[in-house]
Amino acid sequence: MLRFVNICLVLGLVALAYVIYQMKYESRALDAEIATLGKQIDEERDALAVLRAEWSLLNRPERIERLAQKYLKLAPAKPAQLVTIDTVSDRDFDRTRLEAPAPAVAEATAPKPVKSAGKKPASVANVPAAETAPASAPWPEAEIVTPVQASAQ
Repeated sequence: MLRFVNICLVLGLVALAYVIYQMKYESRALDAEIATLGKQIDEERDALAVLRAEWSLLNRPERIERLAQKYLKLAPAKPAQLVTIDTVSDRDFDRTRLEAPAPAVAEATAPKPVKSAGKKPASVANVPAAETAPASAPWPEAEIVTPVQASAQ
């Protein structure tokens, strides 16, 4: 009987030693993973700091102003172009809703260009370059430039 207890205790001791060693190696692997994740977090923080610096460099007002002047060719707003909400009526909104389908009608009546076999043409509405604005418009009429005209210049 005493031998049986001793054998059970030895087997139990061996099993506990195996479990302890397994836990030790698992904890070392987890420590290594934590260290790796810590390094990755530091790298991501550094990359984020670089990206924030680049973003602030790209969003400088003087740079955006220079690019807008170069590519957009915008002009300052004229006082005649500014309106207040008191001067705008519902009729002005109705007129813009009625003018929106007008280019589709002009496109349907305009002659269709011959399609080339190579590229598929971009779908651009044929809008006249300058339409006369009604006399009741509180703002001056803007020149409409289609993408095809802009790319040809």
